[in-house]
Amino acid sequence: MPDVDPTQSEPQTIKADQTSCVPNSEPTLISYNTRTQPTLMHSLLTSFAGALFLASTSLVSAAPALQRRDSTWLPAQGGCWSDNTNGQRALDKNLGGFDDLTPAKCQSLCDAQGFNLAGVEFGRECFCGNTVFGNNRPTSASVCSMTCSGDAGQTCGGQNGIYIYVKNNYPFTVGPASVLDAYNGYQNPSCWQDSVSNRIFSGRPSTDIPADQMTVQKCIDGCAAAGFSSAGLEFGRECFCGNASTPPAASAPQNECDMPCLGDASRYCGGSNRLLIYHKPANNVPQPNPGPASPAPPTSPAPPVPPVPVTKTYKGVIQVLTADTNLIVGYLNKDTQNGISKYSLDPTNREQFTFTAPTGQTVSRAEITAVDTIDGYPFLGLIEGYANSDSYIGPGNWQYLFVGGVSHSAPGATPQTGANSYFISARQYESAVWTINSATGDITPQWINPDGSKPTTYLMGWYGYIGFGSGDPAQTNAHFGHNDGTIKFKFIPNP
Repeated sequence: MPDVDPTQSEPQTIKADQTSCVPNSEPTLISYNTRTQPTLMHSLLTSFAGALFLASTSLVSAAPALQRRDSTWLPAQGGCWSDNTNGQRALDKNLGGFDDLTPAKCQSLCDAQGFNLAGVEFGRECFCGNTVFGNNRPTSASVCSMTCSGDAGQTCGGQNGIYIYVKNNYPFTVGPASVLDAYNGYQNPSCWQDSVSNRIFSGRPSTDIPADQMTVQKCIDGCAAAGFSSAGLEFGRECFCGNASTPPAASAPQNECDMPCLGDASRYCGGSNRLLIYHKPANNVPQPNPGPASPAPPTSPAPPVPPVPVTKTYKGVIQVLTADTNLIVGYLNKDTQNGISKYSLDPTNREQFTFTAPTGQTVSRAEITAVDTIDGYPFLGLIEGYANSDSYIGPGNWQYLFVGGVSHSAPGATPQTGANSYFISARQYESAVWTINSATGDITPQWINPDGSKPTTYLMGWYGYIGFGSGDPAQTNAHFGHNDGTIKFKFIPNP
């Protein structure tokens, strides 16, 4: 939960409205359904009995999560807020649409993911967050008058009207954002070009900061506690530390560091590949006690030594998102279907995974270990598809890969044949196929073909609940008569 310090940042904070209630009018119910029924499912199940079965997609209908007993949800400032103002969503986590939505269900789903704000919209959509973004503001209750898809006796927002509930009187902030000029001696914020492959700063704060709770103040405090003189924020959710007042990188216009902090919508936290850096002048950096006076002190202090990256074993869950809209569609499950990993939004059934990497750095050809194993196999890997004639994938090739449990294969090696979690027969597989950014949690696959070539490897969502890999999503879709989008994996560390 973000700790807002009004004496330092002066954000606007809002608490729950203890007297407001949900409007319950009788509007014309607008009904729409973008859910499509697969017409090839029977044949697909016959031909691909080992496919990765999943819960739902962008309109996933997950079982309601159990709401925490100590959580009290009340309307935020009257409840009804404008949404999508100037194209900016009020809450940043879109859980999708539900055919059985109620305010309580949305609150439970957001509560289970650790959010303090829950919003219902258009009768069937659920959003979560910790801060209200942009110029979205409280509005007339009549804007939030659509009946809930799960209970016609309740209302669930409206068109571009979101009814927001706040948990336990959480003091959330609202946008629009601005740059915080200075905090705790760290000042002169400047915007710099950054990249995943060549980070400006490799240091990390003394304590991990959850992405959805990121604020400028928390990043600076964390870097200061770790002994760094510079703190950098990126992508609204990332914090890096260093000791350079003038980084060895190209500067960027200040308006390119334009992403609000996920934990404080009133302040900017960098941008996409743009690092917003705060620096504390040397005379303000706490120095260790020098001890007894030396008869010949050095004329200038030695330059600070960058910290040596510490190798760390990370443990957490793997989130599944749509690649184009970052919509969360589930988490990899403990159980499988015919030996292929499944995913869903069920918070009680998430598999725990581990990997090892230098703190805050990217590791390639990594193995991801399933704590409970995947049908007896220790690693999450890629497996040759059942309908394939071989294990080649790539541009112009429709062949595909399953996601499932495998044994160890050497990093950088071509596929090996052997037993794996797929139930039909021995197939070719690889285990060390993952590139993991330990700072952001982003996970990308890289399959190696039998000839040693390395095609760009995509993850796809078959009918939105079957996951597999492909080297050419368009060709795979065309071959099977599908129109499935790409998905991506993200590692979410345990609190």
